[in-house]
Amino acid sequence: MDSTAGVADLHMHTVASDGTCSVDERIYQARQRDLDAIAITDHDSVSADIQDRNTVADGLELIAGVEVRADVLDTKVELLGYFIDPDDERLTSILEEVRTYRRERNRQIIDRLHETSRLDRSYADIRAEADGILGRPHIANVLIDEGIVDSIGAAFDEFLANDGKAFVPMERVPAPDVIDAIQSASGVVSLAHPGRIRTDNMEGIVEKLVKHGLDGIEVQYPYEAAPSEGYADVSVEDAAALADEHGLLKTGGSDCHGPESGKFRIGEVRVTQGQLEALRECADQRRSL
Repeated sequence: MDSTAGVADLHMHTVASDGTCSVDERIYQARQRDLDAIAITDHDSVSADIQDRNTVADGLELIAGVEVRADVLDTKVELLGYFIDPDDERLTSILEEVRTYRRERNRQIIDRLHETSRLDRSYADIRAEADGILGRPHIANVLIDEGIVDSIGAAFDEFLANDGKAFVPMERVPAPDVIDAIQSASGVVSLAHPGRIRTDNMEGIVEKLVKHGLDGIEVQYPYEAAPSEGYADVSVEDAAALADEHGLLKTGGSDCHGPESGKFRIGEVRVTQGQLEALRECADQRRSL
């Protein structure tokens, strides 16, 4: 399956979470790469610059999206929402709940870094320096600035990854609640990057999510650009087969975080016009209910 052939990149982040670009910069980059549509899928938040479920800006369709951390079968997954109503009260409430969990985790990570490294900046100082939602990539850059590590990879390897010195697990919202919240906002729900989930029970996870209303699976994704150790052995072809088996929509995107992030790959992974239209049709049907 050619992940570079298509018209839309449906997975990227801005400064509203852990990306390095604004929405306007994303629009410019997308036009430079001849994309017809993009979805902004910030972690646990919707940029204040996105007011409608979809709009046209500079000839580009801008789709309101979100990527929400959730729990299924005691496993962390991330669920993508597309064509969402940014002002939906149920979704807004769930996103605030997830952000609260993230804030508490970040405080604990900083406390552990004070114990296990030479870091002396306070949580308040680090929070004030970060645009959008503070996350581990921001903390990794602080460790680089302080001369404690020399790369984001080293920061995760030594301190922030699951077996790192400062790792802290984060409480998660049950996946059925996240699915319900996205769909209450007239959105379409897709399981993000199944090949980046730490599990040996992918079939069970997908079956459980389908039971609770999952609409799609992220099939096209740059798995070759991500470390594979500990992740499920799921390729683009495997994800497509899972989608076919369960009658799910196929979504995809580059998971671009922007320049200087190590993940500046907007437009390198795309969905086809047919896949985009199927997603839109599902969202329109849900909105009309």
